[in-house]
Amino acid sequence: MASSLDKIDTFVIVILENRSFDHMLGYLNLPGPQHLDVEGLRDDPAWLQQCANSGIQPHKIDVQVIEDPPHEKATIATQIGTPLTPGGPWPMNGFVESYKTARPPPSDPGLVMGYYDGGSVPTFDFLAHNYLVCDHWFTSLPTGTQANRLMAMSGTTSLIDNAPLFLPDQHLVYDWLTEHDVTWCAYQSGDFLPFFALMPKWQDTIATSLALDSLVGHAHPKFRRFSNFQRDWTTERNMPSVIFIEPEYTDGPHIDPNDDHPPTGVAPGQKLVADIYAGLIANPSRCARTAMIVTYDEHGGFYDHVPPLDIPAPLLGHGLTPVFTTTGPRVPAFIVSPLVQPGTVHKGMLDHTSILQLLADKFGNGFYSGWVANRQPALSRLSDVFTRTEPRTDKPEGLEVTAALPPTPPTVRRAPGANANAQAFQLAAAKILHENQGITAGLPALAKAAGR
Repeated sequence: MASSLDKIDTFVIVILENRSFDHMLGYLNLPGPQHLDVEGLRDDPAWLQQCANSGIQPHKIDVQVIEDPPHEKATIATQIGTPLTPGGPWPMNGFVESYKTARPPPSDPGLVMGYYDGGSVPTFDFLAHNYLVCDHWFTSLPTGTQANRLMAMSGTTSLIDNAPLFLPDQHLVYDWLTEHDVTWCAYQSGDFLPFFALMPKWQDTIATSLALDSLVGHAHPKFRRFSNFQRDWTTERNMPSVIFIEPEYTDGPHIDPNDDHPPTGVAPGQKLVADIYAGLIANPSRCARTAMIVTYDEHGGFYDHVPPLDIPAPLLGHGLTPVFTTTGPRVPAFIVSPLVQPGTVHKGMLDHTSILQLLADKFGNGFYSGWVANRQPALSRLSDVFTRTEPRTDKPEGLEVTAALPPTPPTVRRAPGANANAQAFQLAAAKILHENQGITAGLPALAKAAGR
């Protein structure tokens, strides 16, 4: 594997929610001082008309609160469209029509064709010009959140659409890292639950970990509060080799979501990523040997003009016949590390399993699992982005990023139990409280999440 991987001690992995590449980063290709050579949006009238959906062209927006577009298997099939000829390109022409099927109907169906610029996403603008953008990173499957997060954290999924309640138990990257004697932990923004509280086999560990992290200083549990991240990063002698940082989710009984999942605006997510970056550079010697990956679980129903990749996907528990024949649409992705050149763009094809392949290249002699290996011939290697043999000595400052954020609108909260994910989070909180009463007594936020 690339020798530069030997220079990396720590991987930090951040997966946000439900925004497409064109929606968040397509502006980087437009003329102007912000220009980078990404496959993004154009200002050519003929191109814009060609990309129009239901007569609505891609256009700049700055609105923060957007009603949630549909993003399940059936609606994503509508968004991608049907090739005009067998084997032809996916037309990417059904985003507005799909949005119109939302219930209640959206006040402005054209918002799914909207894109932000650097003024609305200043953290991403900063990272793009100081580190590396992957402009062909696709969600693994043309379906929703749960299946794609399982692909990112497992390499396969037994789910096709979201589960009605809890996630099925399956082998995760947490298990893989433990089996390979690689230390890891997961930080959760806010006071509530990480994503895999929805998987029963992790609920006891999560309950114990969060209680220890809240009640005992420097207990070093597997699951921790993000409010302790900078303290740990700057003072803990041996940080884990792989660190997952999760946002506070909109889909759930949460207070201040910052995951970018509509109707939550993008400003809180920009602040979260800026805070993570500020934490990393607060320990320069450790940061010099760190690589952070920032991406999104799926596109959330927002327009992207690049067709998905033709990668057949047999899935866990579904036999050898591919359940899907393509990836999902593109999503934003960054590599933040002193071992990448500033302002560069990685053009290679990637998907969520590329994270697992990178961990395997570093810790597993190049092999993660058969599920992951079967996808790699159609993809590039993330290990190729680390082109420097020695880390950069400059330290781009991130303080101005937070200062440039647009005003944060009032938090838009879903009604309790508004969808399957929210119901599952609430049930998980109740189950964890019931089965771990002595451990969780000091976690009032968990009781609130359970509706008690």
